[in-house]
Amino acid sequence: MKKINDRTVESYLMNNTVLLKIIFSVIFLLALLFSTSASSQVEKTINAVITPSPIKLDGLLRESAWKKAEVISDFTQRELDEGRPATEKTEVRVLYNENNLYIGIICYDNEPDKIVHNELMWDGEMVNDDNVTIVIDTFNDNRTGYLFCVNPNGARLDALIKNIKEYNTNWNGLWDVKARITAEGWCAEIVIPFLSLRFPDVESHEWGINFKRRIRRKNEQVLWTAWKRDDGILQVSKAGRLTGLTNIKRGKKTEFIPYILSAFEKEKNIDINDKLKYGFDLKYPLTSDLTIDVTTKTDFAQVESDKEKINLTRYSLEYPEKRGFFLEGAEIFNFSQGDSEDYSQEEGINMYYSRRIGITPDPDRQEVPILGGVKLSGKTKKYSIGVMNMQTEEKTVVTSTGTKNFYPSANYTVMRLKRDVLKQSYIGFLGTMVNRSDKPDIALTGLEKKDRFLNKKINHVAAVDFAYNTNSFLKNKNFSAQGYFAASNTPGLSGGNIAGRFALSFPNDIVQAHLSYHGIGENFNPEIGFMKRSGIQNYMGVFAYTPRVDIPYVKKLIFKPFTYTHVTDTGSKLFDRTFEICPLGIEFETDDRIVFEIHNHYRYYDYDFNIFRNIVIPKSARQYWHWMTHYVGNKSRTVSADIMVVGGGYYLGDRMYYRGSCNFKLNKYFSVTPDFIYSDVDNGAESFQTKEIGARFQTNISTRLTSSTLVQYNNELNDVNMNFRIHFIPKIGSDIYIVYNQIWDEENEFDTIMNTAIFKVNYLLMF
Repeated sequence: MKKINDRTVESYLMNNTVLLKIIFSVIFLLALLFSTSASSQVEKTINAVITPSPIKLDGLLRESAWKKAEVISDFTQRELDEGRPATEKTEVRVLYNENNLYIGIICYDNEPDKIVHNELMWDGEMVNDDNVTIVIDTFNDNRTGYLFCVNPNGARLDALIKNIKEYNTNWNGLWDVKARITAEGWCAEIVIPFLSLRFPDVESHEWGINFKRRIRRKNEQVLWTAWKRDDGILQVSKAGRLTGLTNIKRGKKTEFIPYILSAFEKEKNIDINDKLKYGFDLKYPLTSDLTIDVTTKTDFAQVESDKEKINLTRYSLEYPEKRGFFLEGAEIFNFSQGDSEDYSQEEGINMYYSRRIGITPDPDRQEVPILGGVKLSGKTKKYSIGVMNMQTEEKTVVTSTGTKNFYPSANYTVMRLKRDVLKQSYIGFLGTMVNRSDKPDIALTGLEKKDRFLNKKINHVAAVDFAYNTNSFLKNKNFSAQGYFAASNTPGLSGGNIAGRFALSFPNDIVQAHLSYHGIGENFNPEIGFMKRSGIQNYMGVFAYTPRVDIPYVKKLIFKPFTYTHVTDTGSKLFDRTFEICPLGIEFETDDRIVFEIHNHYRYYDYDFNIFRNIVIPKSARQYWHWMTHYVGNKSRTVSADIMVVGGGYYLGDRMYYRGSCNFKLNKYFSVTPDFIYSDVDNGAESFQTKEIGARFQTNISTRLTSSTLVQYNNELNDVNMNFRIHFIPKIGSDIYIVYNQIWDEENEFDTIMNTAIFKVNYLLMF
């Protein structure tokens, strides 16, 4: 193989500066030329009325203040019949006093006995029920906001909106709701303390606000505004206006959340180990829009276990963040470029991947103790600000293979600054620093060439990014242009330490298109980030056509005639080439969906690597085809399924791949979701099968008392893992957890390898 020139990406970007400037200028001018502020949807306004007396949350809207409040009821269908009036009437009222915002909702229904209401869990599968979603843009920045969703049971989901397609559901605000089904439909009363929101410190406020109702049995979505299919509830730039809020204050109340934890751990042939831990989190509102978070002796024992996966790729797997301290304000620190759900073939970078802090990398993912940390986050005027510093202790962990890895104590710093420009766009900066007390003895991941953690004491990364977003391209279409440029500094590595990306997207209902270029230098090393591999140039183009058709029971057809990915080294050596075609997919009016795809791949494996047990893929090259069929059922049914079948070429041979899950929603109190993944791989000289089997048992006693049991097995680890959790919320902001974990050895008559019992209480104090 031709030797990779570490400076090729760097030279390419530098030598094409003029070309890039021309491209940026042309795109910007075209976007301005074809963009317009005109809209077919007139901006709407609802006035909040002050209430002198408190509102009792009972879900009935009986107080006299509700009768004096302004009522909005002009909702329009987004689905199934765009632009038509709602088939059922919805009324919304807004009240406030100096401490709280109150929202009253009446959802009339001619057939109340058919209302779908199966969810009780906080942040559960609300999309499968009748529900109402509220979005509030307190800064009027047309980009971010708070999302609150309730169903007829009073179950709730809350989230922070990052952009028109993404939101962080792991944020949990201090708010409450009561809902009930009546003879006329269902209704809900919601209270949102101003303490839970961030907003400018001004005398009179005008916020963006919007409402969406889902009538599940009809698969109908109706919105107050932004009801076009190219818009939606997350399109906060097209929200209505909430007026009338005067002299409100967020207040200076400090949230102090101490915790105490008792745990007992028994490992095979080792005596019981018990421990008592304590610590606290503190949240102080520095101003009405900036908050300081402090954590010490941070513990995440109550967090649900990761779903175990057999990794048959050359790269490490990225797992979701579940720890509360890192999730709070995560949308501010977000710096993710490429590798999204829509364009998964693009090899992207997440410059800040919080699981690098306090958790050992894949495949072992063991806890490293966190001494503490501090975080400043929020938004002031046009600037989003995030600064975080965390300190971990040193620890030696024993990996799944029995290897002892030493992790020295380390200090992590992340700095993020974004400035709003134009109506929906931004420019930003991100800086990360890692400082270790010592140099590790061995690679920190144990996965050679899969991650760029290079046994160094110090690592710095600086990056700038931008996004030009508009929803008025060609009058009323969505269009975005985004990119970044970054450089890393790791002692002992020089040259090839930069990365950059430029992408254009046209994400709309009928036509979707995407073009991107991503260059990553051989020595680019974002240690607090996630990156599949370095030393590449990635080119990608996508075109999809999803027309709405007049066919009985069919909502739309799905055609993807063109998805092309081309990956080379930093020169011109071809690593990967993928061409995908979706000749037909169907999305039904029932919300069932089925697609069929054909893929052609060229793969150059530039080093030997292990994929399963002792099976090694040697350095080689191959071209092959495979096909895929994927069915996703409507999860609002009592029984629903998600099934995928893949067949054809794979590495140096062939594979049949089966993945399935089935959701049995017995009632609002109990559900069972078994799942499996099975691969039968013929790799030429060797064959093997992989098996991943699991099930989740969910019990919801009420909206504040739930339990879940996750059982999983795979034939790579050859053990059975169970995670049982009870979560009780005595009051909003306080939690009681009971957790029990057990691991059985499948190869030794299911002997217990380890079991752990945990009792944890954290209690919210405000002063």
